[in-house]
Amino acid sequence: MATQLLVEAMEKLISIHKLLLETANEKTEAIKNNDMQSLTRLLREEQKHVAAIQVADQNRLKATIDLTNNKEATISEIIEGLSGTEQEKLIILQEKLVAIIDELKDKNALNQQLLTYSMQFVNMNLDILAPEQELPNYSKTRNEGNDQPEAGRSIFDSKA
Repeated sequence: MATQLLVEAMEKLISIHKLLLETANEKTEAIKNNDMQSLTRLLREEQKHVAAIQVADQNRLKATIDLTNNKEATISEIIEGLSGTEQEKLIILQEKLVAIIDELKDKNALNQQLLTYSMQFVNMNLDILAPEQELPNYSKTRNEGNDQPEAGRSIFDSKA
């Protein structure tokens, strides 16, 4: 019974991670198209998937504890303790989950790069449109020919 709960939890994790991967693919397109509304919607959707993953992982943890009496046990350790069709089924589910998570990591890394490049592009355009003001220097700009300070103004700036 506990192995069936573990199998169900693993299947649920796989399905949610697939949805998360689809969301990541849509985010890539939204970033490429500079579609901020879609990106905002996808981020909210992604948060829902992450919450669902946490629930499914809690179910997996319960099944793990039921099987091994150890909440630190890994799926690989559980697989070693099983035999027959249950073992084969868990091996297949583990491989699928690892493959989806690896693909998701790659897609998220790509999205991070695209966002970094977009931010660099925005910052470059802002710098072009509004360049930094030149730093003040201590050269004579007013009254260059006049060595006398302005009336009512001291040579020394006491506020500095």
